[in-house]
Amino acid sequence: MSEESSRSTRPVSLERLIRHRLLLVLIIVFGVLLFLLDRAVTTLTEDFVRSRLQHDAEGLISALQADTGNPPSEWTLSGQALPQVYQRVHSGHYFIIQYANGELRSRSLWDLDVIPPTLRPGVTADGLIAPLDDQQWLIWQQGFRKGDTDFSLWIAEDIAPLQAIQRRFELYLLGLVLIAIPILLFWQRLILHRGFARLEPLRKTLIEQSRGSSAELPTDIPDEVRPLVEAIRTRLIRSGEQIQRSRTALGNLAHELKRPLQQLHWQAQGCDDPELRKELESIHENLLRRIERELRRARIAGAPMPGQQFIPLEEVPHIQRLIELSTRRELQFHSDIPEGAMPYDRDDMIELLGNLLDNAWRFATSAVWLTIRQDEGGYRLEVKDDGPGVEPEHLERLSERGLRLDERHSEGQGLGLSICAAVVESYGGELAFDLADTGGLRVVVLLPD
Repeated sequence: MSEESSRSTRPVSLERLIRHRLLLVLIIVFGVLLFLLDRAVTTLTEDFVRSRLQHDAEGLISALQADTGNPPSEWTLSGQALPQVYQRVHSGHYFIIQYANGELRSRSLWDLDVIPPTLRPGVTADGLIAPLDDQQWLIWQQGFRKGDTDFSLWIAEDIAPLQAIQRRFELYLLGLVLIAIPILLFWQRLILHRGFARLEPLRKTLIEQSRGSSAELPTDIPDEVRPLVEAIRTRLIRSGEQIQRSRTALGNLAHELKRPLQQLHWQAQGCDDPELRKELESIHENLLRRIERELRRARIAGAPMPGQQFIPLEEVPHIQRLIELSTRRELQFHSDIPEGAMPYDRDDMIELLGNLLDNAWRFATSAVWLTIRQDEGGYRLEVKDDGPGVEPEHLERLSERGLRLDERHSEGQGLGLSICAAVVESYGGELAFDLADTGGLRVVVLLPD
């Protein structure tokens, strides 16, 4: 069997399927939320810093004054209007004001060599740069005219501390998400278990019915599975009715056939031709035995219950008594059978064991043996007798339909064993024949779980 086909036949856990899909949804949802949150906080931080830079830029423009000394074209900044943060070295707040005859730089730049682009009046620009390993600058640039002079203002603020706070906040949030996901999965599992627990009475009822109980399916079930339960109830009722009708019809047909068979017997008795009389009597005997077999099978099966499991300790004695009555032979019957129910349909197992024991009973000299054992992976059934047995070359042909290897019995070991082979094949099992150590035939059946 290929790997793909083995995966397709592997049982599917509804809880595992829901858990995997919920985990996938949670990862996608939380991942998208974290991404959107990161973008939102980053945008909010940059907008806030950009707004502050624009406010400081307006202050710097207002503090810009023409120098009245020599030469008259020099410009200065009013010390009282200049924020102190621009006076500290590498404070994270910087500016450069460029004009035709020179430039004004903040003391905070100190030894940093920054050459900003020159902008025409009315032009603005912003962006991010990283001139130092531990700093990330958000810059704002604008060109303006004051007096008769064109200026280009460049102002920057280090937002690395704010980004560090943002990253720390996002790590905390990621930790909460990683904790929340297992909690949500556990909560989902708990909800599923509590929900499925309401189906436990239904499972117990089906098990009781499979063991022969007439327990009714529960009515206190969730609305989501009520249609399924109603379908199961309807199917069980209809299956039982169909099986009962089939067996009733079979019994009626068998009884109706007895009258024409009796007429056939009378005609055979009144026939003058010995060979024709012998042939008619043989036909009558064969048909009569077939009818008796079908009636016996209907009696053995009793009242049908679809899905009912086979309980050997309850059913085997019943099969034994009916075979003794039908064959009018009381033999020693040795049985080694397990307690509890076997995971197979009751009617199928009665069909199987009924035919095997019936054949063994008819050919046995004094005793019949039945052994049922549970092996690894299934059950092993063994039926043997101490009769005359079968020639070794005929063992492989025993399950052929209608084959008779002992003419002393018109039923032989033919049709019954072919029915057994069909039952075993329906379960994917094996049916084997060999010579028993008691001298008769041994039939071995292997049925998987």
